[in-house]
Amino acid sequence: MEAEQRNNSILISLISNLLLVFVKGITGLLANSNALVADAIHSMTDVTAFFINYRGCKECELCGKNDEKEKNEKISQRIAEIEKKATYYTGIFLLTVGMAVYFYNSTILLLGRAERSEPIAVAVAFVVLAVYAGLCKYLESADNEAATPCVLTSRNTNWQNKLNLVSGSVVLIGLIGSMLGFYFVDELAAIVVGGILVGIGAKWTMETKEELSSPIRRHFRHVIISSISVSVVLAAISLSIRL
Repeated sequence: MEAEQRNNSILISLISNLLLVFVKGITGLLANSNALVADAIHSMTDVTAFFINYRGCKECELCGKNDEKEKNEKISQRIAEIEKKATYYTGIFLLTVGMAVYFYNSTILLLGRAERSEPIAVAVAFVVLAVYAGLCKYLESADNEAATPCVLTSRNTNWQNKLNLVSGSVVLIGLIGSMLGFYFVDELAAIVVGGILVGIGAKWTMETKEELSSPIRRHFRHVIISSISVSVVLAAISLSIRL
């Protein structure tokens, strides 16, 4: 791909996710759909993860350019280290946000405070799912050469695109259930979205932590405890506002 095409694909992905954050978030709040709000948070994590992964990939490119005289094995090792570190911190972020979403919606469901969603939320969910499908197809067809040396980053991006389709489908099912009178299904969909974030965050964190530097591994337990604590605080603050 030409540099301009590459930049266009990156820009389209970023703008699409940013727009989805606002559209889903505002609609979810106004239409009483926690599933749509949870999916808006999911899109927000995609935007953040994009910056982390993109930054890691750009460092990999610079690494290759600045070390042209070094052995290819050294360059490959350095690129792998950069990508693993980016994936690790992305995983911690997704884990924290996912647990907050999960705790909040689980509590709402247990307290029986689920509410009927407005019909507009279903229409928005349909549009969002269509955007996810189109964006996923577009990004798969765009052979982004900038990501060629970034194997792990490319894999992470593909995972996020596929999970967007899954979460979008789950939200739509939850909203349809809410429209049929099963209000709790919307909350269940939000819990599933939170679980998706927790699952992918835990996966990326656990698969990379053993290959990082000793100081990072040493503080792993403290980082996880802090992540859980932050997620509980975020869920508690959200519950105090809601209830």
